[in-house]
Amino acid sequence: MKLALIHPQIIRSTAVETFLIEFAKRLCAAGHELTYITTLTTPEIGASLPGNWELLPRVRGSGALRMWHFNRAAPRMARAAGVDLSIGFGRTSVQDIHRNGTGCHRLYGNLLPLWQRYSLRHLYELRLERRLYTTKATRRFVSSSARIAAQLQGVYQTPGERFNVLSPPVETQLFKPSEHRANVREILCRKLQTDPAKPVLLFISLSHRRRGLEPLLVAMRKVDATLWIAGKGLSATQRDFISRHGLASRVRAVPVTSNLVELYQCADWFVHPTQYDAFSAPVLQSMACGLPGIISVMDGAVDHIRNGENGLMLYHPQQPQELAARIQEALSMDQEKWQAMSSAARDTVVPFTWDRHMEEWHQLLE
Repeated sequence: MKLALIHPQIIRSTAVETFLIEFAKRLCAAGHELTYITTLTTPEIGASLPGNWELLPRVRGSGALRMWHFNRAAPRMARAAGVDLSIGFGRTSVQDIHRNGTGCHRLYGNLLPLWQRYSLRHLYELRLERRLYTTKATRRFVSSSARIAAQLQGVYQTPGERFNVLSPPVETQLFKPSEHRANVREILCRKLQTDPAKPVLLFISLSHRRRGLEPLLVAMRKVDATLWIAGKGLSATQRDFISRHGLASRVRAVPVTSNLVELYQCADWFVHPTQYDAFSAPVLQSMACGLPGIISVMDGAVDHIRNGENGLMLYHPQQPQELAARIQEALSMDQEKWQAMSSAARDTVVPFTWDRHMEEWHQLLE
């Protein structure tokens, strides 16, 4: 089958682009003929992905102008390429199938600062999203979670039969429990200058405000545990809060060079108090490593959390009191209960292989 993959840039940057690149490799391996419609890639990616590359001009100006131009030009290029089906991954309103990797922008926009809510880029993104889900220019929608599909249907009154929910795949051969957890954990704790006798909470984020670091730091004042913060560095305000409230000995900003798998394997709980996520990959990655989590219901990945069995649900992620209570509940579990939850978390995501994911996609394409 001749397929067009449409996204403004195909580089290793966001989770959407990382998925797109691996997805394209597997489509090629299955015998599909691909055309990539984009404005930016790298020589390394261009050489690794077989197929035809159609690089549209990357216009200068605002982000809104670039989105407008790409949204107009990409569908024309797909038609000119003579493909059987086109698949969009970003802010385009016309394609045969659209894979949503970012959730409902209208709901997410409510979390933005006022100056961003009224920016031209944000307003144009809202317009594109409305056109995408209220017209029939795109035939099918693929969502990573039932929660996000339901949000989009509720906001835009899009018929539910146009949605397919395909859970993201997990590299379970890479993300897996350590056979020598105790030894590895002690070494890593020493390296990060934390007390190995204390329980360790792991927080991963590239957007601390949205992912809920502030209420987590407030909750940490009532919790006797160590917090590892991986991803984005801390701001001066956050460092000052940690210092003023006597948390410096228990909160560690983990270097970006750290091995993420090792962090999952050595922590005791993954804490994810996000305000909004379409589907956060670290939720399934941590579960694959046998790390149970305290997961916000505002993340689409909560579809796979069974409260009290393979993790704990956090119903009000912005309330430090509830967050502290859930952490205390987690830390009060005995080793037998924690081990059962760890095993259940791993068992939940083992079936989410790339082979299964591609089989679901092929059924959809056919």
